Amino acid sequence: MEFPFQLGIITDEVSQRIEDAIALAKEFGLTALELRSVDGVQLHQLTQQRLEELHSIIRAAGLHVCALSTPVFKCDLDNPEEISQSRAILVRDLEIAQLFGAQKLRGFSFWAKEPFDTAFPAIVRELGSIVPLLEQAGVTFMLEFDPAVYASNGAKVARLVEAVGSPYIKALYDPGNDLWDPDGEIPYPDGYHLLKGHLGHIHLKDAVRNGDKIEGVAIGTGQVDYRGLFTRLLEDGYDGYMMVETHYRLQSELTEEQLKRPSGYAFSEGGEEASRQCLEHLFRLLKEVLSERSSSLTYRGGDRV
Repeated sequence: MEFPFQLGIITDEVSQRIEDAIALAKEFGLTALELRSVDGVQLHQLTQQRLEELHSIIRAAGLHVCALSTPVFKCDLDNPEEISQSRAILVRDLEIAQLFGAQKLRGFSFWAKEPFDTAFPAIVRELGSIVPLLEQAGVTFMLEFDPAVYASNGAKVARLVEAVGSPYIKALYDPGNDLWDPDGEIPYPDGYHLLKGHLGHIHLKDAVRNGDKIEGVAIGTGQVDYRGLFTRLLEDGYDGYMMVETHYRLQSELTEEQLKRPSGYAFSEGGEEASRQCLEHLFRLLKEVLSERSSSLTYRGGDRV
């Protein structure tokens, strides 16, 4: 069964070995990869020679890199030195994106330390300041909401994207992240409707919230209404990327620090078996949604005849 969405996976959710991530992607018929950390380090820490090797390996496997998941602006808004370091990472990651032919780069809105409205003007200023770099590289900055940063949900990301007002700053919609939102935004339909007009990229993860405890689970088995979301994406004609970001392990539990700064061998340990389970559930759900939609259209078509 063919899907209208372009499906892929963030590689270090599977393994720090690119070959392992490629093998799993090909097993499930995925077409795209998103890079975050490889060989135990983040992309900007790899040598140019190694990056070129990775590019060749991925291309030879018949896959492509659609985006880079970077730590840009996961830093303190009131620390000029940290912002300068983050901008340097951005500059390097833009070069890497061009090497891989990736037109999207994921980033954030600074560690949350004060009320969002107080920090809002400074965040807009910093995001606006990188637009010339993005435009020159031909790469779009995908602003992701995250419970540890100022933009902790879709509503806040939408406000920032609208305020910057550049086609090079768009929203990354991760409905699973909404389950960690301190404001309690509902992932779907609320988060989606707020971001629909600014949507540039989608990450997929799922979880179950029980009081103060949140546990990652396979996509479609948690509290995100993925059946409703996928149905709506089909109705809206979304044909962009949906990238699996597993974010749970079967035999262990990711620490809060690993969830805030995912990277390296310890983070990826146990990722392949969890990602395989996640993909199995995802494809089962997608097939059900597509089958239901096809039956519905057939029935309505019969009515018209």
